[in-house]
Parts: sequence; structure tokens; C-alpha cells
Amino acid sequence: MAEIIGISAGRKNKVTESVVKAVLEGTGKTYELISLSGKLIRPCEACNGCVKTNRCVIQDDFAPILEKLYQSDGIVFGAPTYWDHMNAKGQVFWERLCFSGRHNAVFPLRGKPGIIVAVDGKGGGQHVIRDLTIYYNDAGIYPAGHITAQGEYACFSCGYGNYCPVGGFAELFPLGTEITKDILPSISNQHPEVCDLTPEIRDLTGEAKKTGAVLSKVVDNLTAASRDSRNGSGKKRDGSRLTE
Repeated sequence: MAEIIGISAGRKNKVTESVVKAVLEGTGKTYELISLSGKLIRPCEACNGCVKTNRCVIQDDFAPILEKLYQSDGIVFGAPTYWDHMNAKGQVFWERLCFSGRHNAVFPLRGKPGIIVAVDGKGGGQHVIRDLTIYYNDAGIYPAGHITAQGEYACFSCGYGNYCPVGGFAELFPLGTEITKDILPSISNQHPEVCDLTPEIRDLTGEAKKTGAVLSKVVDNLTAASRDSRNGSGKKRDGSRLTE
């Protein structure tokens, strides 16, 4: 079983997934990267089918992913921004996770450390940080840090983006600009709309791996605290996979 589970709620092989993967690599621990792209994650129906077991009863791709989170030592979750919120796929994932886990104050993920990867078209990411912080707090996840990145607007690949006056492309480049690889935002090409940045500044890979190293240290500290607790009182703290 992987020690760290990373989940991307963004498009396959785009910036969100790339940054999540780099954070995972930076932990130096065993990891699994899961993309929600193409997976069926239905919204919470508030059916109360999870009250007795703290397990969602809706049959789709959600439950197997959640079980991997329960067994992990740490979490990395990344999502893009859609209309000033985390995208819908990320929202429904966390609605079901938080609702199913909170009954009878069980909170299965309490105390696990988590990293937030927040992506938007201009690189701020504050809306994803806001939304995921709410969910992390509700689930009892320890916020170990966050990293923001500029993502690639869908306008770059829709076929009309460089001539559409209401798209994200127009916020970065003059209409009519030819879409070439060198102006596509990526983990190694942040803010291509800014001309005078060095390649080192544009490349977010190093920062992402440093963020992963922070998560790794937090996991190690929790593991050490758990070991000391077992050797001392014989009890383990619930949350870092520890119970009496």
C-alpha cells in the first residue's frame, strides 16, 4: 500500500496532475497518483446510507479511492479553479468524503497531513485553497502546506480561444496571438504571458518537490510521535492511523 496518495481533480496530463505528481515525488516515499478525470464520482445525495458504517453506499468510482486514503500516511489533493471555486469533480469528492466520515464523530482521516495543490488560469489559486481548507478542516486533516500554479485555460485547445473575446486566453494574450507550445502554461513554463522571467522562475518543479519534502517530514514526525506514544502509555492518537 502506498504511503502517500495523490489525487488530481483536473484534466489528465495537465498542470494540476503534473504538480501533484511532483509533490509526490518530493516526498521520497511510496506513492500512488490517482486522476479523477474519466472516473464516475456522483454527488452526495444525503441519503444517510453511510450513517452506521461511515462508508458511502453510492456505487461508482469513489469508494475504492477513499479506502486508499484511509490506509495512507498522507494526502496530496490538487484541483483547478472553475468560476471562483474548486471544480465540480473535486467538490463532489469532498462532499461525499466529509459527509460519510463525520457521523458519530468518527472522522477516519483525522490527524492525517494533507497538501493542497491549487491551480487557476493566472496562478493565484486562492479559491481552491479556500474550498479545500474548509474540507480539510471538516475532515480533521492536518494542513501541512499548499502550492499554487498557473493552469492551462481550456481556451488554449478549444480551437477558437485566441479569437474569443470572453475566454481566458484573452486575459493573457492579445486576440489573434498564435497558440504555440512556448505560450502554453505548464509546470515548467509558468506565466508565459510575462516575457522577462528566467527559466528557473518559470519552472515550478523544484518548489513542488520541496512541498513534498515538507509533507514527508510531517509524516515522519507523526510516525515518531505515534511510536513514542505506544512505548509510553500504550495508546495511539486517532488520526495518524492510530487508535488505542
